[in-house]
Amino acid sequence: MSLKGEVHMERVAETGRTVKLSLGALALVVVALPLAGALAAADQPAPAALTDEQLAKGRQLFNDNGCNACHTLADANSAGMVGPPFDGDTSLDKGLAVATITNGRGPMPNFGWMDAKDIDLIASYIVQVKK
Repeated sequence: MSLKGEVHMERVAETGRTVKLSLGALALVVVALPLAGALAAADQPAPAALTDEQLAKGRQLFNDNGCNACHTLADANSAGMVGPPFDGDTSLDKGLAVATITNGRGPMPNFGWMDAKDIDLIASYIVQVKK
């Protein structure tokens, strides 16, 4: 074998080791990221409960902006049939509510024109009172 051939084989071997190390590192990241996220979420305190005044304002915003026409939410005395019901929806969290209210989703229009504090309050209200 010529010297050129030997050098080429060494490079292939090095590349093989590098790929194996890279895949091992990737596997570690794939396992570690969800764990890190779960630990970070566990360290964060639960959101503070809304006051009676904030609940009343959140309910008012919910009804004034037509959320009650499409969604079911017992606290707001709404029984809409177009959008998903909020009562009993265990997958609905504040982050999802804020994103959906702000950007819309499917047939739901976006309400990004609303003040961010009002969107945050509606989302907090929905998440707190859904049964």
